[in-house]
Amino acid sequence: MRLGAGFFLAGVGCSLAADEVAGDRAKASTEQDVSAAVQAWRKAEALAATLPSGDVMVGCGDSMAPLFPDRTVIVIQRQALRSLRAGMTVVFLGDAGRPVAHQLLRRTARGWVVQGLANREPDGTLVAERNYIGTVVRAFLPAPRTRIGSRAIAALAFTGVAGGDQ
Repeated sequence: MRLGAGFFLAGVGCSLAADEVAGDRAKASTEQDVSAAVQAWRKAEALAATLPSGDVMVGCGDSMAPLFPDRTVIVIQRQALRSLRAGMTVVFLGDAGRPVAHQLLRRTARGWVVQGLANREPDGTLVAERNYIGTVVRAFLPAPRTRIGSRAIAALAFTGVAGGDQ
């Protein structure tokens, strides 16, 4: 998933069907909460405000499905790299210089190998101090009928509901 300006965006054509994804990897990541779209954003903002280095982003794409479906609202927090563990979902700058949210697979001497849950292969970019942004600590999934659309996201940003350091 690519991330930018408070949003994470999945690459096109890199996902598998949810039933092809190993369930164990999806279970290892983080807690979820299903809410109406605006309520999900407000809950996320309230939680992020209580965390040092907390921030909120909205997902777009399916590379982290079924754990984080399209339009999931995530709360991230920067943590020390030494505290990261396999199975955590992190946000980092990918190859194209845009933020990405994927799951940590294994640590290497040069950095962490990461992969989207629904992607066939690990990413080409390793996560290291230079490109690490934060760790997903909570996810709020808007109820299916209230998924956040681009107009709703723009309205949230315009009204200040989506405020923050972006």
